[in-house]
Amino acid sequence: MISDPLDYGAFLPFVRDNETFVLTTHVNPDGDALGSEIGFAEWLLSLGKSVRIVNHSPTPYNYTFLDRPDPLVQQFDENVHTAIVQNADVIFVLDVNDADRTRSLATLLEQSRHPVIVIDHHLNPKPFATHYLIDTEACSTGELIMRLIAYAKPILGGEISKKAATALYVAIMTDTGSFRFPRTTAAVFRMCADLIELGSDPVMTYNEIYNTSPPGRLHLIRDSLTSLEYHYDGRVAVQAVQQSQLKAANALEEDVDGLVQLPFQVKGVVLSVFLLELKEGWKVSARSKDNVSAARLAQSFGGNGHFHAAGARVKPGPSFGDMIQKIVENAGTVLAEANALTPEPA
Repeated sequence: MISDPLDYGAFLPFVRDNETFVLTTHVNPDGDALGSEIGFAEWLLSLGKSVRIVNHSPTPYNYTFLDRPDPLVQQFDENVHTAIVQNADVIFVLDVNDADRTRSLATLLEQSRHPVIVIDHHLNPKPFATHYLIDTEACSTGELIMRLIAYAKPILGGEISKKAATALYVAIMTDTGSFRFPRTTAAVFRMCADLIELGSDPVMTYNEIYNTSPPGRLHLIRDSLTSLEYHYDGRVAVQAVQQSQLKAANALEEDVDGLVQLPFQVKGVVLSVFLLELKEGWKVSARSKDNVSAARLAQSFGGNGHFHAAGARVKPGPSFGDMIQKIVENAGTVLAEANALTPEPA
């Protein structure tokens, strides 16, 4: 459902009656976050608006192609961007509904004197924005941006450029797991067909995102599979990568993206959890199938997300062994709630 007080009709005056916009998203942005930002920004620019994309994190290497040839995305610099954010007529927060997940921009969002509008598809929004457009049934924030533009374009005008089409295609493609996750509907495929006709290249985008990894990523795949454990009669799979392994592979934290999906190649796995040791703390990523909730697993660590895809960041303190033990215990609780529990052997 589209949540009050913002609906598609109420969205139009924010664009029509304002001139300067700032767009931002969550820490360590993924394809949906960046694709939604760039696609939306390109449409706003086609209306003659002034637009800045300001993110806490740098753009991951495999998504830099989205922002060429004329870069829009900037990494937050307090001395450069504070005034820009404070003076923007409207701030759009895309693909995230918790100010804390924007990190260095959180205080600016919470204290803004101007409208702050969240456009997102995740569960349980936090109360920091002035307006929310949230549809938890959407496959991606990119889908929401496409729907907004389709509604607004006959009234406000503007165009979806080739760059915007590529970005929005990537937003949808990545958040549907290359069109294999739930909510990949016929309407979503029609959107993607439109975007391909507007210039998006499915072969090029897939190669840029998934076939440009550094050699170290393969070492991390090896390390994560070596760590793989099965629990609860094979229903739960747990993998982990530690900082020492990242350093040995000369790899980055984003190089583990997608590894949480690997255990689903094994029949019977309904919950896959990936633990990454950060420079400060831990990152827990969870994916699930059927009636098993990845979101519940993430919530047990203070995180959130979608029913079948969620995550959490844990502050420094617990040891590696403690984290693995808590993951296994909490996974058992999640399975029990889904009536899918097979007890661990004594």
